[in-house]
Amino acid sequence: MERLVELIQDNQAFLLQTVLGYAKLHGYVKYTSTLEEAWIGSVSGLSDALIRCIQHNASIPEIEVDQDFTDNPITHFGRIQAIKHRQRGITLEMFLGLMKYYRQAYLDLISDLIKNPKKRRLYTLWISRFFDQNEISFCKEWNDQSKEALLSELQKTNRELSNEKNKYLTIFESIPIPVILFDSENRCDNINYAAQQFLNENLYSPGYTYYSGSDKQNIEDVIPCFYEEYLAFCQSGEHEATIEKNCQSPAQGKKNINIKFHRMLDVSGKFKGTVIMFIDQTERKQIEERLRHMSYYDILTDLHNRSFYEQEISRLSTEQNNPVGIVSCDIDGLKLVNDNLGHYAGDLLIKLAGNILRSSFRESDTVFRIGGDEFLALIPFGDDETVQSICHTILRKIEQHNALNTKKPISISIGWATGQSSDILKVIKRADSRMYSNKKENHKKYNLLFFKRFEEYGKELFV
Repeated sequence: MERLVELIQDNQAFLLQTVLGYAKLHGYVKYTSTLEEAWIGSVSGLSDALIRCIQHNASIPEIEVDQDFTDNPITHFGRIQAIKHRQRGITLEMFLGLMKYYRQAYLDLISDLIKNPKKRRLYTLWISRFFDQNEISFCKEWNDQSKEALLSELQKTNRELSNEKNKYLTIFESIPIPVILFDSENRCDNINYAAQQFLNENLYSPGYTYYSGSDKQNIEDVIPCFYEEYLAFCQSGEHEATIEKNCQSPAQGKKNINIKFHRMLDVSGKFKGTVIMFIDQTERKQIEERLRHMSYYDILTDLHNRSFYEQEISRLSTEQNNPVGIVSCDIDGLKLVNDNLGHYAGDLLIKLAGNILRSSFRESDTVFRIGGDEFLALIPFGDDETVQSICHTILRKIEQHNALNTKKPISISIGWATGQSSDILKVIKRADSRMYSNKKENHKKYNLLFFKRFEEYGKELFV
């Protein structure tokens, strides 16, 4: 009988799928569990009981005329299962009918895999007598209970089931993530409290959808924002899908949400709907955007920073943006301002320089702050005439500023160059060289300008 034991142990998946197939075919899933784990436990428990029977009985367990089925190790598992199902309101007819298909699944296994007629007959008889004993046992269990006892047992079970239902409804409503349940016809089965707060301008109390008794809403009325994405998921045949989308919440305004569609985990096939969950990631996206901005922009001037400058130099050196123009700029006297008026005044000077430079270039140009007082601009397709015109614009804006802001004078040294993008480092070097020459010219002039203003306005300068 070792072969029969091995056969049962090695084919649990076959038994599970066969039992489930019979249950679906003949409507028994109407009152059974939806989760595969429950069916696995049932088949596994029955197989273990059958294997113990085989291992502890030298011969086929025939049914004797005076046999006691109350305390029989062979029928213990079946009797316990009968009690559990009876307590849930399952009738003897339902339970006995499904057990017939459990029996059939084991017989199908023998029929499919055992080719020797003698062994096939022996194994078939063993399985048949095991199920016969269990069927007699739970029929006796059912028959021994009075109507009053059965009614009391059923009432107790109903109270426990109601409590269980309330427990899971409370959990569903307490989940802080919005959850919506749709049935197989795309009608709303339930919406938890978090989803109500997101989807509805009117504030409903927890459990409103479940207890209101209103007709089920169609999906386009419940989730108009991602209705088309849901239909695409349904048509795809996928088990789950995740999308990201900007949606307008009637109650909370514009939001960026991560939406997950997931089909019901129901092996019985009676609940074929979809679970939808969505997470508001607006704040996280905003933080990510700020961090992304900070990684490429200078925090003081909001111009591009040195990190982005390095990337752009690398990119331009491999692309054809010829001719490429470079404008190198340096604030005159920043150290003088920092040393005499403090870094707050120096920061104001840097911001001021950044504003002037930003307004002097074209939208296609990129301006960087690459150091404390150093700025550089990349001008794609910038010939000599274009670059010189930009430099004149910078000088003109500096003059206009100084004429209107006598307490906050500014001087910027400028150098420029043009060339091929493949030689961009050489072009930058020529622009820097011209800028440093200009800085020598501006040094004495700016010092005189600064000290004149400083003597005249004293500590009011840059305040």
